[in-house]
Amino acid sequence: MKTKLLITASILMFNTANIKAQVNYENTYTVVNGSEELFLTNLGNNNYKYVFWNYYQNKFSLYNLNHSPYLLNISPPLISDTAHFIGYITTTLFDCDSTNIEYAVMTQSPDITKKFYIYRTDGTLVFSRDSVTVQYCFGCNVGSVQYNGIVNTPAGTKLFLFNGSNQRFIYGLCGTLPENITEINQSSSFVKVFPNPSSHQINFQITPPSNYQEYELTIFNSAFQTVKTTVITGATTQINIDSELLSAGVYFYSLQNKNKVFQTGKINIIH
Repeated sequence: MKTKLLITASILMFNTANIKAQVNYENTYTVVNGSEELFLTNLGNNNYKYVFWNYYQNKFSLYNLNHSPYLLNISPPLISDTAHFIGYITTTLFDCDSTNIEYAVMTQSPDITKKFYIYRTDGTLVFSRDSVTVQYCFGCNVGSVQYNGIVNTPAGTKLFLFNGSNQRFIYGLCGTLPENITEINQSSSFVKVFPNPSSHQINFQITPPSNYQEYELTIFNSAFQTVKTTVITGATTQINIDSELLSAGVYFYSLQNKNKVFQTGKINIIH
């Protein structure tokens, strides 16, 4: 597999005096058209893997922490025209047999049919329910409520699903949610960019983490020089930029406030 480094960086201002640091390059992963995501997951018992997920090709691969292949080209057997995410990739959560790897396939957009499926990596369907999705929200409504779709409790691990009729469904799970497990949709929950690549107009749909704070959406060129900054306040906002005003090439964006960077991403401008 050919690899190429993609770095989406936030700029940190700090005093470098008397600081000794060592940053060691490890590996590169290719992002072809902005449809790929790279994140870590805990399979259980601190068995961490890199997950490289290609949304458009509907497949993901797992790599060991030394970047050697673990499982390659796993294809969720879901309806191809349904936008979806994967997450909760684990051996210790959905199935009492810890020799299997399971993962959840989730849809969240309100304008498509909601689904929540659980598959093994061999394609076996473990659980399915239509017209529901996992309950996850950070900063919506009053900006101070966080829901988690799966929670460990003294009475066992609970799965929360909801539908468009304000019904909540609770399921008990066989295993335990590993600590620090990462959902893929968390990395792209605040900013959606479309179309990407773009040759005419590029659109940013932004749902801020809180309705009561001020944020900035900043666009950088490939040298990480600021191209445009827009202040974001209130609820969901859409920003439209005429991409013909930008030179063809790679750009990056960052959603942040004065304390934290919440999301970064890559934009491709073509003419």
